[in-house]
Parts: sequence; C-alpha cells; structure tokens
Amino acid sequence: MRINVASLAHFWRRAAASSWLAALVMFVFTGITQAAETRWKEGYIPNVPVVTQDGRTLLFYDDVMKGRISIISFIYTSCRDICPVVTARLSQLEDNLGDSAGRDYFFVSISIDPLNDTPDKLKEYSKAFGIGSRWLFLTGKAQDIELIRHRLGERSRALTEHRNEVLLFNDVTGEWERNSAFGDINVLASAVRAMDPVQRAALRPTEQANAGTFVDDPLNLPGQALFLKTCGGGHTIGRGNRVGPDLQGISTRRSRDWLTAYIMKPEKMRASKDPAALALAQKYPEVRMPNLGLSEFDSSDVIAYIEAMTYARRADESTPHAHHHHH
Repeated sequence: MRINVASLAHFWRRAAASSWLAALVMFVFTGITQAAETRWKEGYIPNVPVVTQDGRTLLFYDDVMKGRISIISFIYTSCRDICPVVTARLSQLEDNLGDSAGRDYFFVSISIDPLNDTPDKLKEYSKAFGIGSRWLFLTGKAQDIELIRHRLGERSRALTEHRNEVLLFNDVTGEWERNSAFGDINVLASAVRAMDPVQRAALRPTEQANAGTFVDDPLNLPGQALFLKTCGGGHTIGRGNRVGPDLQGISTRRSRDWLTAYIMKPEKMRASKDPAALALAQKYPEVRMPNLGLSEFDSSDVIAYIEAMTYARRADESTPHAHHHHH
C-alpha cells in the first residue's frame, strides 16, 4: 500500500481539527514511546556481572537497577580529592532520606578504576564514611564496567577528569536526571523524592519553595551556604569528626591566616611541609582536604560562619537550664 504524502498531510490537518482524532493520534504515539521505553530499559542498561564490596556477584540490571529508584555515583578509591567529598555529601543525603534510603531509594557507587578497586578496597572505603552494606559499591571486569559507564553517560577518558555528577534513575518510569552532590542537600533530597511519581504529586508547592532551608540553623550567615556546600560533607561543627575533623573552635587552635591559606590551597600547604597540614593528612589518611576553589573572601566567610556556630554551640552548652545535673 503506497501512501500519498500530500493526502496524508491533508488528513493530518483535518485530524488535528477534530479533537477525538487528535486524541487517537496522541494515543497511538504514546503507545509507541512507551514500548520504546521498556525496550530502552531492558536492552540499554547492561545486565553484566558486577561485584559488591562484600564480594557478592550481582547482575547489574536484574539485581541492582531493575524496578528501583537509584542514586548512582562514580568513584575510585585512590582519588583523595573530590570523590570523597561526593561520597560524604551522599552519605548526608542518605541520612536526610532516613528510613526510605535502602527501601525506596538505593545508593550505588560504581568504581571507574575496577583494576585497582577490589571488593576489599571498596569495603574499606565505605567504612571510612560509616556506610553500611545496603549501599552498593561495585567493581567488576574492566570491559563490563566500561560498558556500564558508557551507557550511563560517564565517558571521561582519564580518571582525573571524571565528572562528579550524581545520576538519579527510576527504572520503573524510565526517567533519569543528572544532579550534583554540591548543591544544598535538602534540595537534592527533594529531587530524589521527586523521582517517585507518588512523592512528586505529594510534594506540596510550599515544601518545594522551602526546599533550600537549613533547619538546624536559624542564623542565616554569609558563609553558611558555602560551608554547607563545600565543607559540610567532611566536617561538622560541634558534632564530632565526620570524614575530617570537627571544626568547632578551630579558630582558637589555628590562626586565621593559616586557616585561610589552608582552605584556599591545602595541597600547597602539604607540599611546603607545613607541620599542621601534614599532621591532618596523617590523622585522616583516607581523605585529603581538596582544593575547592574558594577565594580569600569566601574563606573568610566560611571561617566567620564556623566561629559564629562555635559561639552559638558554646552559648547553648553553658545555658543555666542544665544546672540541675551539677551536684
């Protein structure tokens, strides 16, 4: 049967004019794209074997991705600069998601250096961040990992140039989204929840509008957003060591000049054998303070924020309402 293009165009115009035909046309097309989508998912995400940090072999599509919403990152354990910050940020995201992490949303970190990253190394790496075994750290045969990376859009040629994106993927709907681990964690958590159509419908506009607020801290200080974005993955202020040292009262232990220099160019301080910088490198061997590209101005904002929070915490600790504990 030959189709005359001119009469087809004529039919199309008439069809568009009559709404039910337009609806039918839409229906046919939606049907086609849905079919393409299922095919895309099953054929596109490679079902190759991968090995977890606990030494279990899984099939990447069937056992890791299928039917799930995943938060995927690409790491390698010998990376001491940016990868640890991404992993630390994602572990904050895991805390933020609470019980739904590992139930509704699954964390998957794929090594892009499978030759060196044995399951044991991945296990050690996950332990440095206090991450349990529900979060999968995957390695495998070089060509299998290569295929996974390529299909998921991680196509950098050299280890050092890999992008630090996070990939959100809902296998059920076939939707995926690139995101960054460096934004506000609450905003990232909202993006993860929005991958679930049910959650997306439930996220009221007010919540979306307030997604960027930081509940813990009523003071909205200049260095706050910067601190949360660049330092919060590795450090707390007054809540103990995270990946790096607790920063409460840091400016009473170090001069502001030292702090500014170290925040701006930590690698330069280590290279010049600064004793304090070297001591930190020894105490936290898993992770090196990365150069986050902050200006002097940014650094002083961050220091001011740490000082303000230190002050607030100390004021909190010395409030009279605790006096009944003292005999």
